[in-house]
Amino acid sequence: MQYTNLIWRDGQPYSELFDDIYYSSGGTEAIAGESEFNHVFFKHNNLAQRWHESDCFVIAELGFGSGLNCVLTIRQWLKHCVNSNTRKTLHYIAIEKHPLSAGSVAALVSRYAELKPICDEILKSYPPAVEATHCRSLFDNQVVIHYKFMDVEKALNDENLKVDAWYLDGFSPAKNPAMWSADVFNKVAVNSADAASCSTYTSAGFVKRNLQQAGFEVAKVKGYGEKREMLVASLKQKISPILYYKNNPWFVAAPTVGYEAKEITIIGAGVAGLAVAFSMMKRGWSVTIIDKHGEIAKQASSNPAAIVYPRLSVNNEVDTQFYVAAYCYSLYVLDLLQGELSTGKSSIAFWFDDGLQQSFDRKRITDILQHFQFNKDFMEVVEQENRKQTVLLDYKKAGVVLPQMLCEKIVQVCGSSLKIVRGQVDAISRHNNKWSCFSNNKLINESDCLVIANGESINELDDSFDFPVESIRGQAMVINANTASTAFKQTINADVYFTSAIAGQHYLGATYSRLNKNSYVDREENESLLTSLEKIYPDSFTLMDLKESWVGFRCMSKDRVPIVGALPDRDFFDEEYADIHHGKHHKPYPAACHQSGLYITAAHGSRGFTSSFLSAEIIAAEIAGEPSPVNKKTLNYLSPSRFIVNKLKRS
Repeated sequence: MQYTNLIWRDGQPYSELFDDIYYSSGGTEAIAGESEFNHVFFKHNNLAQRWHESDCFVIAELGFGSGLNCVLTIRQWLKHCVNSNTRKTLHYIAIEKHPLSAGSVAALVSRYAELKPICDEILKSYPPAVEATHCRSLFDNQVVIHYKFMDVEKALNDENLKVDAWYLDGFSPAKNPAMWSADVFNKVAVNSADAASCSTYTSAGFVKRNLQQAGFEVAKVKGYGEKREMLVASLKQKISPILYYKNNPWFVAAPTVGYEAKEITIIGAGVAGLAVAFSMMKRGWSVTIIDKHGEIAKQASSNPAAIVYPRLSVNNEVDTQFYVAAYCYSLYVLDLLQGELSTGKSSIAFWFDDGLQQSFDRKRITDILQHFQFNKDFMEVVEQENRKQTVLLDYKKAGVVLPQMLCEKIVQVCGSSLKIVRGQVDAISRHNNKWSCFSNNKLINESDCLVIANGESINELDDSFDFPVESIRGQAMVINANTASTAFKQTINADVYFTSAIAGQHYLGATYSRLNKNSYVDREENESLLTSLEKIYPDSFTLMDLKESWVGFRCMSKDRVPIVGALPDRDFFDEEYADIHHGKHHKPYPAACHQSGLYITAAHGSRGFTSSFLSAEIIAAEIAGEPSPVNKKTLNYLSPSRFIVNKLKRS
């Protein structure tokens, strides 16, 4: 994916792809396009009134374009929030297959002094041109923009976004008919909340008919300016669909529960648990983390350094989509936290985004890049001298994170919203709508929600837990830099990873051993790491350069995919889905039943600092009843229910 080019013609901004105007920049109004927005979208979705009735409101725009409608909506929302006594969040879903660059958005919107502060805030974290959903939290989480940089049908397919109001604002139906098709409006209906509204500047007859066929009541009202008419619509009562085998009823999301106390407990103070704490703190929740050490970043998260980069696969599209989205989101969070150093007690950097080069088989990476169409600003192939079969893939913004310092920063940012308790949780139970955590039959804590994030110990909490996970030993080294090695400016990831110099030292890792269960430093593994390093930088280091070694154990699932989401009701699954091994495609099935308020984020393996932050947002969005930051296929892929379903299908 590439950013689309902005073309100016006679002082008007046009799309080069559709030869259609983004908005008229003429006229006498102070902000071009503002009056049209107020009439078409703000007024005819009745937003001023409806916002008073909701603390969480979802708007989706089909055709994000210049971002003007988004900025104008945010301006109105922030004014509304000033007069509110409750914590409110606007979710703005921006669907755009051909996004403009940050510079083009600035050229169109930031030139207006009144809009510039909002536009500048948006552009601070504007996403890369990568096909994915990119979530960005703004204005103390009063606004969350969900950029869906993809085709509209892909953005809406098999989703349940629960949109309250739709801005149907694609380029003219004559210029871009795919945006206005019957299939698109059917998907709009499926992704609508009850009584959802739509408005659009067009009054085209086929648009009206397509909306009506999708279940909307449609009316023509006075159009804007010289346009005589426009369309407004509201959804009739939604009908719950009948679920069959093909609909994967076992992966239907847990229903949203209203939590008045907004208290959550997390078991495990590693990066996975702290990421959830950070996500829930943003939403105004009080968080208690219980950890057997009583400290943060122990076990696998105590790694002296970790690399952040995506996992790419040529034959597993959903895996690549998840890790690319997770990587993009991690870069956003790490930049955000790093940017707050000046406001904290520590000014020591913990995130070094100088890029990373990964060794790849030439054919494999060629196939991957052709399939996913990543642009060169995001990742680029670099040739290796005297090597025909392998190349280096240069991730422009990847880098190295220092886990201990990052985790300390998360705790600092969470402030009084986070409490860390020492305790070895050996049992959990639910009573009176509260989850209780016990150690030797002694109650440690209870709360509305419970998130399990204690790595390899997840199966010790309840007799019904039987997740297929294993513990993989890893050993890493800290090596003193020398005069020559300070010239190595990027992290290299081949058989091992080796970082550029950080505060006078390099980080080398990591081994991968299923058989070695010892927690002490193994000299042979150090020698093995140095042997691998010798292939990358010959004659640069010896054991004499070793400063210290580290040993840790990563928790990994047998299918190498993280376990993220709501915990299923095992008895319900065994009873209601007992016959799915017969593949009864015409039999209706009930939607999945889950253990209310119980979630898990675990088995992130060696990529926890890439996958944990997006996984935390998945859980937080599900708890809060918000649009998911990933698509349904990805949720199914990560779901804790997958192991039960796969076992039932094979039985």
